[in-house]
Amino acid sequence: MVLFGTTSELIFDINLIIQIVLIILLIIGYTQKRTWKYHGTIMGVGTLAMLFTVELIMAPSLVANWAAIALFPTSPGSMFTMIHVLFGTIALVIGLIFTIRFLYFALRKKPLTCGTRTQMRIQFAIWILAFIFGLSFYLYFYVI
Repeated sequence: MVLFGTTSELIFDINLIIQIVLIILLIIGYTQKRTWKYHGTIMGVGTLAMLFTVELIMAPSLVANWAAIALFPTSPGSMFTMIHVLFGTIALVIGLIFTIRFLYFALRKKPLTCGTRTQMRIQFAIWILAFIFGLSFYLYFYVI
């Protein structure tokens, strides 16, 4: 069973939907002029949801298909995969650092100094790039 009529397995279609929801959350968190607590909560939920999808769906798929990537490292699919993994890993690690700092300061009722505006804008750009290459991966392997 597939959701979008592609050749992908159902779990990858579901993951795509989750990623689209997460990117919408990211954009909402980035554009909404609300309190720092509201912003941190949205970003923290998005980061933790991303962590779970990486652990449960993406990392096992990468491990299962590593031989194909290693065999054809310069193929478009391998390149989309590795660039997605690179940006996704950086985005997830930085997001987790911000989330841990947010929780640390929020629980101690201290000012929320999770990162600078510049750091968060860089993080936003990296996360968007990870999404673009992840979407490119999906389109290359399951649609085109």
